[in-house]
Amino acid sequence: MGFYQNKQDSQPVAEAVFVKKFEFEKPSNLIGFPCASKRFAKSPRPCFFTRVQSPQTAILGAGITGLCAAHSLSESGQRCHVFESGSNIGGALQSTRDGDWLAEHGPNSLLVKDRRISELFDQIGLGTDSIGNEQITALPEAHKRYIVHEGRLVALPSHPFGLLRSPLLSLGGKLRLLLEPLLPRYSGDDEESFGDFIRRRLGKGILHSAAGPFVSGIYAGDPDKLSVRHAFPRLWQVENDHRSLLLGAIAARSANKHSPNSTVIPQMVSFRSGMAALPQAIADHLPDGTLHLKTRVTAIRPLQDGWELSWADASGHTYTAEYARLVIAVPHHRLHELPLPAKILSELAPVTEIEAPPVSSLVLGFRREDIEHQLDGFGMLIKEDENSPLLGVLFSSSMFEGRAPEDHVTLTCMMGGSLHPDRAENSEEVVLGELDRLLGVHGEPVFKHRITWDKAIPQYGLDYQNALEALEACENSHVGLYFAGNYRGGISVPDCILNGLSLGKRLATNNPAE
Repeated sequence: MGFYQNKQDSQPVAEAVFVKKFEFEKPSNLIGFPCASKRFAKSPRPCFFTRVQSPQTAILGAGITGLCAAHSLSESGQRCHVFESGSNIGGALQSTRDGDWLAEHGPNSLLVKDRRISELFDQIGLGTDSIGNEQITALPEAHKRYIVHEGRLVALPSHPFGLLRSPLLSLGGKLRLLLEPLLPRYSGDDEESFGDFIRRRLGKGILHSAAGPFVSGIYAGDPDKLSVRHAFPRLWQVENDHRSLLLGAIAARSANKHSPNSTVIPQMVSFRSGMAALPQAIADHLPDGTLHLKTRVTAIRPLQDGWELSWADASGHTYTAEYARLVIAVPHHRLHELPLPAKILSELAPVTEIEAPPVSSLVLGFRREDIEHQLDGFGMLIKEDENSPLLGVLFSSSMFEGRAPEDHVTLTCMMGGSLHPDRAENSEEVVLGELDRLLGVHGEPVFKHRITWDKAIPQYGLDYQNALEALEACENSHVGLYFAGNYRGGISVPDCILNGLSLGKRLATNNPAE
């Protein structure tokens, strides 16, 4: 889901690509390299450049984290090389356009509530005032979420204590919820699961009616296997700082007003051409010679003061260069495929063992008249006791404009996950039957697009601390080695953006351990 990749924009050709050593014969003052610039993309032959100093940093993986690290370095005036083994950039941020239909392969949106993300959009031409007006905000109805409760859709309150007036909770569950401000902090030594955390603080009714489906929507995970400290660190920190979630929520409202990075009004956004527009815009903004698609790294050798990489391009030409720093931003389950020294691969074993369940996304388009439900919301999440073949359904055409032709709608159906990985293989007939039961879908789909991610979302489980410690120990033991991706520091698109930007900034200021 985002291995090494390529694409870029406009710097002088003579400054584009720099390799200290190369393994095929060329004139002594020239080096050959497959050019990623759009100006030369159609040329089947390598472009030649005057030899100049090589970049300090190599980045493996052109998912959103790797691209943002490269962007941050570039904005600081430092060049880097980004290697991607596949033919696409962006990892799971892929979009398919078919006429007026748009299908997202992965995330359908991102929540912008940090100034640094808004600044990134402005820098790469995706800001609200940018030419082309590519960025779009969610439609008003997208702020409503539904939970399937006893076979029907019930609107989810925007605040946990709004459940006091909701049919999602029994009277006993509502009374239990009122006790939350009186409860003490967690005093145990064991890693607490998200499920146990919610039961302890809010009651089992909240877990089954709201928090459980919430976990399915974010992690496609099992609430009793996810670490609350790592999977939901803000929630965990609120209890540690304020004892009560309610008291913490009140304090957070005041704190957000004074945060230097929270000066933007939170908005859910996407792009007219889909989420793939984001990695593409970052790539187009990078200097020529930065990104290299279809590039297979064949050797990674630690040096006394850096790293030597060898790689082969799509034509089979091989190259070798030395870098002071190596950023590995490939998916965690692909780490073992890299030609790293055996010692490093052994050190990374706890990381590669992080669970990532399969998730299938089936995008279906219908005539509006063939669906009874108003689809007036973001979508619906489904409680575990409903025994549904689906994790949930996004009302994609109700979230953003331009997702379906006029008088048509788009539904994105999610299946699989940690609790029921086998359901990722559910047939279209099974899905249509469930849509009929829940939404009154009677007609046949007029548009279809399906993708299955075999390793979809890393689960920050109860043993996740072992993986973090392994990453930190590996970085501390090998000078100039860094790991980044959605298996570290958060799985969301905003988390990956901010982690990539932060890493690039630290590298650019020569203080990567900050």
